[in-house]
This record gives sequence, C-alpha cells and structure tokens, in this order.
Amino acid sequence: MMPLRILFLLSDMKESATYVRAFNLSKQLANLGHDLTLMVVSQDQIFGKVSYVKEGVRVIETPNFMHHGLGHFTRRLFLDPGMGILDILLRFREMRNGCYDIVQLFDHSLNVFLPWLIFKSNLNLKFVSDWCDIFNYEGGLRYAYRFRLDAIYRIIGFPFRKFSRYLEFDLRQRVDAVTVISEGLAEFAMRNGVPKDNIFVVEGGADVEAIRPIPKEDARRRLGLPLESRIVGFLGTFQGDLDIVIKSFVRIKRDVPDALLLVIGKPSAWIKSAVDDAGIVSSFIQAGRCSDEMLPHFLACVDVLTLPLKENLASRTRWPNRIGEYMACGRPVVVSDVGDTAKVVRNHEIGLVAGNDIESFAETVVKLLQDGALAHSMGRRARELACNRYSWALQATKLEDVYFNLLTSSSSASTSPKAV
Repeated sequence: MMPLRILFLLSDMKESATYVRAFNLSKQLANLGHDLTLMVVSQDQIFGKVSYVKEGVRVIETPNFMHHGLGHFTRRLFLDPGMGILDILLRFREMRNGCYDIVQLFDHSLNVFLPWLIFKSNLNLKFVSDWCDIFNYEGGLRYAYRFRLDAIYRIIGFPFRKFSRYLEFDLRQRVDAVTVISEGLAEFAMRNGVPKDNIFVVEGGADVEAIRPIPKEDARRRLGLPLESRIVGFLGTFQGDLDIVIKSFVRIKRDVPDALLLVIGKPSAWIKSAVDDAGIVSSFIQAGRCSDEMLPHFLACVDVLTLPLKENLASRTRWPNRIGEYMACGRPVVVSDVGDTAKVVRNHEIGLVAGNDIESFAETVVKLLQDGALAHSMGRRARELACNRYSWALQATKLEDVYFNLLTSSSSASTSPKAV
C-alpha cells in the first residue's frame, strides 16, 4: 500500500489525555511508513507557533491566544471551546497547503469543527472523526467539573451547551468515518444518527515499549518506598472517580493494616481534603505528575492497581487510557463493573471486577492484596494481553485499515458506472 499524508487535528492543549492517544497513534502510523503531521494547541506559545519532529511525527504547536475565549468565564459556559483565532487560521492554511489524503479530527471544538466545515467539500481528502469521550450527556466531561457560582453558569450557559451538543453530533454524522474508543460508544453513536457502516472501533492502546515490567522490590528501592507494605495504586489525569478508591481504602485498612495508597497524577485541593476527611493521611502517598521515565517505576511498585468508574453513560462508553498503562506494567487491576474495560478484565482474567459500591470495591482489592499468587498470575496475563492485542502498534494498524478501506471504497465508487 502507498504511504499516506495524514493530518491529526487536536482540539485541546498538548499533554492532554487526547494528546496521549493521538500522539501514540501518529507515532505508530509513522513507523508504518506514513507521513504524519499533528496539530495541537501549545501550552506556552501565545502568538507564535512551534514546529518540530518528535519520534517521526511532525508536531505543530499552534498559538493559545483566545483558545479559551474569555478565559474562566468561557470555560464555565463551554468547557473547551477552541476559539483561538490564530490557531484556527493556521489550521486553515495547513489544510489548504498540505496536500493531505486523510484528516483525523480529535474531539469537536471550534478549532476542529471549523476547518472541517470550510474544507469538507473543497479539498480532495477524507475526514475521519475520533470519538473517545462523550461531553454533553450523563457523566460526560461537560458535566464533570464544578465551578464557583456553578448553578448560575448552568442557567445562562444553556444555549452554549446546546451548541456544543450540536457540534459533537453534527460532526460525527457527516464525516466520512468515525473511529470510536469502545463498543459502548459505537452503540451510542449508532443510536444518535451515525451510520453503522461508518463506525470503526479503535480502542486505547498500551505503550509496551516505554512501560515494561520491573521487579517490585527494585522499583520501591528506587522510589524509597517500604519493601514489605502492600500498596494500592491509582493513575489518572482525570480524577473524578478517585473518591471511590479513597473511601474504599478506609475499609481496606481494616483488613490490611500496612496498606498504602499511591496516587499518580496532578495534585489538587479536593484530593487533600478527601484524604484528610477519610483519616488516611499517614497511609497516603501523592506522587504527583511524574516523567515518562519514572512512570514505569511508580506503576511497578504497587501490588494492585485500581480503575474505579461511576455508573453513568460516559463511563459505560469510555476506555480510560490508564488501562493500557496498567496492562503494560504487568500488575493486576480492580475495575468497577462498568463498560468495556470491565469486560476485558473479566474475560481475560487480568484482574478482578468489583461491584459498584464502596464495600464491594474494597473487598475485591483486599482479595488481591491477600493472594499474591493470584495477583502475580493476573499481572503476567495483563502484560501478555497488552503485547498481543492492545499495543499502540496494533491499534495503529486498525486505523490504517480504516484509512485504506475508506480511500479504496471512494476510488471504486468514483470509477464505477453510475445508475441511470
């Protein structure tokens, strides 16, 4: 197959969770011989852009000027509008001059929606929308945050939420193909007007090269953590479900007194408050954000990793990035009985599935903490599954198939006789 020129348009800023998915897919597509460009909003550049090559991918960081419109006010109304005029103009120019075959659209904010809207009929290329989270429904990211004066913003923000919902669905209903991150999201897309034949499942991946199993004792020595304690771990950029782990840890401590809770991710005031209220300060370790180099060591030092999910529509359609990192490090996981990740954990026996209440979650974690042989065998199977089915390289191959099928079917349609 011929190499393709592919453009990835990301709505959010660099280092977001979507960036992790997009960059790993683009890197693996570049390894397959394709020409990849990834456009993402810069965290540092206000008026200028930065362009560089990272692991075979041409990355363009666009200006963040007015990305959030009127700052906190706009975010409270619209969450992540992608309103940066300089950013959008640069995207227009790149799409017009880049001679691309495929444009992959991540999310649906204005800096993704408008380039598609302007060029969808004017350029000889195909548009694919990647859908990895719902924003505007029960449990969606649009409702995941609470702001000061939130009740007022929810009232005056009604037209903005309605417009955001329009962007989210109109885009997916009219592009050439939609890649979704889970079977649950595929079903949701079909129920909301996306043609079944246009939907392709490309789950999240596991970075099996960067994250490899490390002996637990070696990782703990490097991090200065107790060798004999049993450690429960949680990793997450989005920490909306962490309260499940914190509350269940109180119950875990009753059965496993030496247990420690390690949280990897951005520290926040609410986490500190929740830990204080739970009375587990002396057993809590806040790792904060860690480097790519140190992440495998933090993951390797735990006995059991946790993936709590609240029962709502967003969780049922989600595929959290962290499940790939959990599998890659070779540790067992306890997951709430929600969505595709629970099915994977149960069907492949890479951990245990807990009920959707605090007591059940705690009891399930305790079971693995007290059965080292079971935990070890599940962790070994998790690593094998990551390598054999969920590596980013395999997910990129799925995406490549979507592209070639789309281009081939388009070529066949254009050369086939038209009905009279």
